[in-house]
Amino acid sequence: MLAGLTVILATLATLSYFQSAKSGREIKDLQQKVAVLQKQREALIAVENLPANRDVTLQKNFWNAQLAKRNLSWTQLFNDLQKIMPDRAFLNSVKPELTHDNRLALKLVIVSEKPDDARELQKRMEDSARFRAPHIDVESRQKAEGKSAPPLWKFEIGTEYAPASAAPQPRSPQERPGQGATKPGHSGTKEAS
Repeated sequence: MLAGLTVILATLATLSYFQSAKSGREIKDLQQKVAVLQKQREALIAVENLPANRDVTLQKNFWNAQLAKRNLSWTQLFNDLQKIMPDRAFLNSVKPELTHDNRLALKLVIVSEKPDDARELQKRMEDSARFRAPHIDVESRQKAEGKSAPPLWKFEIGTEYAPASAAPQPRSPQERPGQGATKPGHSGTKEAS
């Protein structure tokens, strides 16, 4: 029985050795492929940075930035903010920017009646799937406009924003043409022309 157990352990050790050797070879192959891709990337960046290519590179960067800005859905952004905005806190302004690696960054100005609303909004943004690394840049108290009006707090929050996928959602059977469904406010009969 002891000899059988020894044979089983030896077999398992041999299998484990061959699996780790195979994994090691796969890791080495992947590292070599990454190194080749990195060299290709560096060569392309060097060509892109040549003085003769400067104008094309500037135009490419400009148009890429314009396309990235156009992908921002203001409706989606406002809906995402509405879901996480604390009570009695209001969005004053939004300034979208692109980071050096073409990520969408936002500068939000929030006005609120309570100073704790900024930290509450920051926490909700951290828990959200849309906002990344939110941070409060500026926090200031604003003077009240009237004698009975409470003072307001103004916050500037910086964050990265990851919009929802722009892929079209499948339509329900009622929305598909030719399925016998009618649009709201329309009768099911066709008018004669």
